[in-house]
Order: sequence, then structure tokens, then C-alpha cells
Amino acid sequence: MKRVFSNSFSYHTIILAFAVLFVGFYNDTFWLKIYSYSIEEIDNGGYFLVFVTFITYVLILALAMELITFRLSAKWIIGILVCIAGVSQYYMKTLDISINDMVIESLLKTNLSEAKEFLSAGLFYSLIGYVFLPICILYVMRLKHKTSFLRGVRVKFILIMVYILSILGMYVWQGSNIVFAFKSSKSIIYMTNPISPIRSTIDYVLNSFDTPKEFTHIALDAKLSTHHHKKIFVLVIGESARAANFSLNGYSRDTNRYTEKLDSLVNFTNFYSCGVITAISIPCMLTNYTHQSYKKRNQSIYTDNLLDITQRVGYETYWISNNGDTCIGEVCARVKNITYYNDGRLDGAMLEKIDTLIKNAKDDSFIVVNLHGSHGALYYQRYPKEFEIYTPVCKEKELQKCSHQEIVNAYDNSLIYTDHFVYHITQSLKQKKDFFTGLWYLSDHGESLGEYGQYMHGGLPYPLSPDFQKHIPSLIWLGKGYEAQLDKLFKHKDDGFNHDYLFHTMLHLLDIQTDAYERQLDILK
Repeated sequence: MKRVFSNSFSYHTIILAFAVLFVGFYNDTFWLKIYSYSIEEIDNGGYFLVFVTFITYVLILALAMELITFRLSAKWIIGILVCIAGVSQYYMKTLDISINDMVIESLLKTNLSEAKEFLSAGLFYSLIGYVFLPICILYVMRLKHKTSFLRGVRVKFILIMVYILSILGMYVWQGSNIVFAFKSSKSIIYMTNPISPIRSTIDYVLNSFDTPKEFTHIALDAKLSTHHHKKIFVLVIGESARAANFSLNGYSRDTNRYTEKLDSLVNFTNFYSCGVITAISIPCMLTNYTHQSYKKRNQSIYTDNLLDITQRVGYETYWISNNGDTCIGEVCARVKNITYYNDGRLDGAMLEKIDTLIKNAKDDSFIVVNLHGSHGALYYQRYPKEFEIYTPVCKEKELQKCSHQEIVNAYDNSLIYTDHFVYHITQSLKQKKDFFTGLWYLSDHGESLGEYGQYMHGGLPYPLSPDFQKHIPSLIWLGKGYEAQLDKLFKHKDDGFNHDYLFHTMLHLLDIQTDAYERQLDILK
């Protein structure tokens, strides 16, 4: 073997060679997912998309290794990556899993007897092929003699720039298809080996430092005010609705044809989300965290939220969701009344339950409804046929295959259906004459429909995300008993607000007094 590798190699050459080896030899699960997606969803997909993704993946991995290695450290770092990739490859293939932070946590918390159950002859043979042999090859590859420091820096800089420009070129050429492959199945990102094991480990460590060790109760002093009158309030959390396409905000199409009939409706024209993904926005809006302080997805797990407080002071509190079979951030973890609609039905399937709760309410009730709303990419599947007002509509998962107008048509139809949903609940609330009633609808985040080449949401960090993904609709309808509050809200309908204001404004609207209340985050104040 030493004779085969008798020639010496630049460590840059070794980095590129092992980047190719990692991408081609340690990513079986990843390539199967990419190929399967491309065959079903992308014209000229299949091997072509696999080839393009392969080249891009090699460039990214080579760039990453160039950034963290120098001549003497290159072999050591590559050897460590071989060990990580080799072990991960075995378990990803045999257990058909991806590597995320939860897997890392389970691994680190596995005791010795449990660990033994994962040791097998198959693992031994796999380690020979995926770890031992590559490290032997790495060992016998001789490094070229060291050059001058300035020449070494110049070569590294040129290579890094070549990799960066090449990656940008691949993105301009086929970036939209690659991005859509990842967005079609978000688990794909956790199948990139050795990137995902390293990334997930870093996520786990960072979360361990930032996650509270104990549960924090807030508003234990909460009570109803002395002038409290029985109330029914419905909080409707939309999905992927953007303010730009609401006719109440000046949009040319009549997307609010139902709620615009309501006299006591306040539309906030300048309202922004806490995050650009649901996992951030919903926990952020329902806790007393703010956009600035809610940084980790699991912060809400360790503190009380609005639903805990309403239930504590005596409100019959409900969580009703058509957006998955769990509540994001465990915001409903302690709620007694939970109903999920996760069998493919439209949002309207929840109305019968909501109507019944309103009609039969005997005591204070707080009903939180989480919509499927305008969840992409198949917007045309979010509403019944009779709500297909604008045609033709996009019916592709790969949105860039549709014209911009087809995408907008389907999206606007979904907004009209949501508008009808909200209007229907207000009509049910109007029938409850002996209660003060109200409804607040707001979206978790917005949506991109192809502007700037972006689709859906969450592709960029919040500061870099376009306004379409952050500027959201927010409507408050108040019935009998809320006349004074309605006047105050109208005065501030064009002011700048965000999800931070929901927690404290809701405490006010529900007559809940507590030291956790902050006046400066109450829209009514």
C-alpha cells in the first residue's frame, strides 16, 4: 500500500479526495432520499439532480475542511471525521434513522447494558470498511514538504475563493431544485454525513447550556379582577398567512370578503412575527418571552405559558389543532382539554367542535385553535373546491414549476377559506348573549411566494428573511362588553406590534391580574 502512495500529496489534495469519499461512500440514506424525491417531483430529475447535488455537496464539505485545517492538522481532523461518519453510516443504514440532537441526547444518556445491545458483528464489519480501511489509506498518504508560510496562505486563500465561487455558481444554476429537495422532507438535512452528526452534537451542547434545569412557574399570583364578567375568548393561530395578501391591508383581491363585514373588527396593519418558523413563533407568542429573549426552540418547555395561567384562574382552556399531532414547544402540555385533527381533514372540520364548546359554555372559556391555514407547498389542498375563487392554481409540490400567478391564486384561495373560518366563529360567539365574547386571529409567520427566488418560509435567519415571511395579519374582533377596549384598539391599529404583545394583551382582555403582566407590552395600554 505504501508503494501505491509513494508519491507525496498536498494536504489540499487529500482534503478534496476525502470530501469525495465522504459524500459518495457515507451517504447512502441521503442519496436514496434525494433520488426518490427527484424522480417523483422534478423534471429532468433522477441521476441529473443527484449529480448536481453530489458536486455541490463535495464543494461544501471541501470548503468546510479547508476552513478548519492546516497542513499538520489535516490528517488528524480527517481521521476524526472518518470515525464519526463511519459509525453514523452504520446506524443510519441499519436503523433507517437520521442524526438529530434528540438522537445525540439518547446516545449520551444510554447506559452500558443498553449500549451492548447495539454492538454486533455487523457493526464490526462495517467499521472495518468505513473506518479502519479509510484511516489506513489516510495514514500511508505522504504529505508534501512544507512550503513557505506566505505561499501556504496564498494557496489556501485561492482554494477557498474557488470553492465559494463554485458553490455560488451551482446555486445559481440548480439551487432552487436542491433547496426544494431539502424542503420536501426536512429530515434530509439530518442525513448529511458527517455534517448532521456534528451539527446535531453542537446543537445538543448549546441547548444544554441554554436550557433551564428546572421548571419555572410564572403568574402564581394570577387571579381574576373584581369587575370580571364571564367571558368566552377564541385565539386562532394561523399558519403561513402573510399580511401582504390581506385585502384589509390594501391588497387588490378581496381575500377578506367575510371578516370585512364585521363592524367591531380591528385590523393591525403593522404586525410582525416572533420567528419565521412555527417552532419559534408559537412558543414565543404564548409565553412571556419576547422576540429578543426566545432564542431556543425548547425554552417554552420549562415555563408556564398563557394556557397554564388561564386554566389556573378558572378558565375552561382548550387546545384544538389541525396542524400536527402535538403542540409546538409543548405549550399545551398541561392543558386538560386537547383535540387534534391530524387525519387530513380541512380546518373547517374543527368548527363543529368549536361551535359546541361556545354554545354549551357555562363558565369562562379560552379556546386556542391552531390552523393548518396556508401551509405550503400544496396551497390548493388547504380549502374545499367551492373556495377555489381564483384559477388556475398551482398543484405542484415544486413551486418553481408553476407560474407566479398560479401560486398566488392557490394561496389567496386558502386565505379566503381561513377568513370564512374566522368569520364563522364570530357568528357563533355573537349568539352567546350572556357572555363577553372576543376573537383574536394572527398568523405564526408569513410566506414567500417566489419573490427574490424564495418560496415558503424559514430558509434564512430572521434578520435576513424577507418581510413577506415576517409581516403577518392580526385581527381582533370584540363583541358585547368590550366596547371600551375596542375604541383603544382602533387608535393603535397602525402602530408597530409583534408577537411579544399577545401574552400581556390577552391577560388584559381576560381580566387576569398578575405581577407577570407588563403594561408596556399591552396594546390596550
